[in-house]
Order: sequence, then structure tokens, then C-alpha cells
Amino acid sequence: MRHRDLTNSACPIDRSLTVVGDAWSLQILRDAMHGVTRFNDFRAHIGVASNILSTRLQKLVNEGIFEIHQSELGNSHDYVLTEKGRDLHGVLSALRQWGQKHLFEDTELVNRAVDAKTGLPPRPMALMAEDGRELTPDDILVVQSRRCDPIELAVVVDTPRRRDMETTGA
Repeated sequence: MRHRDLTNSACPIDRSLTVVGDAWSLQILRDAMHGVTRFNDFRAHIGVASNILSTRLQKLVNEGIFEIHQSELGNSHDYVLTEKGRDLHGVLSALRQWGQKHLFEDTELVNRAVDAKTGLPPRPMALMAEDGRELTPDDILVVQSRRCDPIELAVVVDTPRRRDMETTGA
């Protein structure tokens, strides 16, 4: 089945998925966040075929998520996360926390993240409003504007939630 092209979508989730929305890319990023930089180490950790790994790494380089640096050994190169790549840390952490909460039985072994300084798990991630309230999906309204425009110029996107708000007067 062919997927529709999302590269020009106005939805940031759609565009993000075109870059990092497959399991191999997310596993590569997970391992990179934990210090893996070498092709053979990615392949060994993930268990992916060389051709697939090569394609995904090249895409991530082309997208500016990795830079290629000459290895200190001089006979190969390292894939080093850029600032854009490191900014995916929160995304991966949110997936980790969701998976820990919903996909494991209490008796199963699970790889958990802890603060290297304290040994304690991080607080659960949450989307917070400017006033400190935790936002749920019911609290979110999608608006659209040019990225460079102030939010006050944005227009509300027609979604089922918007239509519900109009009919209930909320």
C-alpha cells in the first residue's frame, strides 16, 4: 500500500513522521541518544540489515539530524547528533514513558531511564499551559498561521473538536 506524501502537509506531526516515523529511524535515534555513533554498532544493537541502516542513516544526515564526523581512528566515520537531532530527545522520552506505562506487565523486565545524577526516574512528561495547567487533548485547539506570524494572526483549523465547541457554545 502506498502512503500519501506528507512532506508538504500543514500538520507538524505529518511532516515529522516523514522524517522519523518508521521503527528503524526511531531505534537509530534511541541508540544515538545513548552514545552509539558507529555504523556497525547501530547494526549490532538494532539487528537491522546493512542496506536498510545505510538508507535510514543517509536520510537522517540529509535531514540535518546527524552529521558525519571522521572517526578518531581515521578509518571510518561517526554519526553525531546535531542540535536538531538532540531536540528529538523529548519525543523519544515521551514514547519511552508511554511504553513503560502501557505496554509492560509488572513482572516483565523493562529498560527504564533514570537521572544519571540522582538515580531517580524523571517526572512523567506532560504538556503544560503557560499558566502551569496540564493540558489534555480536550484542552487543545489547532490553529494555523505562517510560522513567522504572531499567534494572534492564526485561524482555527476545522476539526471535530472545533465544531463541538461551536455547537455547545464552549
